[in-house]
Amino acid sequence: MKLGLQGTTVVWSSGDTGVTPEGQACLGDSQQIFSVDDPAGCPYALSVGATILPKGRKPGDAEAVTESFSPGGGFSNIFPAPDYQAAALDTFFTAHDPGFPSYNATDLNIPLSGDGVYNRAGRGYPDVSAVGDFGVFAFNGQVGLNAGTSMSAPIIAAMLTRVNEERLAAGKTPVGFVNPALYKKPDALRDVTEGRMRTDAPYSCHGKSYSATPGWDPVTGLGVPDYKAMSAYLNGLP
Repeated sequence: MKLGLQGTTVVWSSGDTGVTPEGQACLGDSQQIFSVDDPAGCPYALSVGATILPKGRKPGDAEAVTESFSPGGGFSNIFPAPDYQAAALDTFFTAHDPGFPSYNATDLNIPLSGDGVYNRAGRGYPDVSAVGDFGVFAFNGQVGLNAGTSMSAPIIAAMLTRVNEERLAAGKTPVGFVNPALYKKPDALRDVTEGRMRTDAPYSCHGKSYSATPGWDPVTGLGVPDYKAMSAYLNGLP
């Protein structure tokens, strides 16, 4: 939060293993409870999921949830849902309830022996997404293709860096803690409604995971930024 107030936007990848962090098992006595990839679940970080541009589509067309891995997402077991996210979560649960039993908890007070598999009171993540598949990389003299939210998060960071350059040139401050502003302007992003997290191990718990839905969802967040619209909006802020 201090970084945000000082003008720094903390951008974090949501993870690549669905409802459990990489290398960790599901929680609970029966390993039925979704875990959380922190600090992606921190309300002061901008959490980024991953999409893919399906074959035959061009930039600007509708994107889908990536399929080569399972972008992370869900609801924090540590942090409660922040105020800036309240309306988006209310719409999600009202219109697109995932249908899984839930619990309400904070600070890791998880009912390990209950029926609930996710924390309905927790901070939802990711916030936004970007393409995270078929990215070209160069490393140690080799060039190839790779995938992951560690590809999509830098894309979002680059977009915000360019916005900050535009704001600084206009005599304004950097956007800093940008999450509340983005949730106030969801039409500055292109919604992603196609696809879902994988349901095979280790990406799910007993075959349960989340799907992309209209509006915010715990797979792609608010969607993929439309740079022109997002830039115009953020540059229009004081």
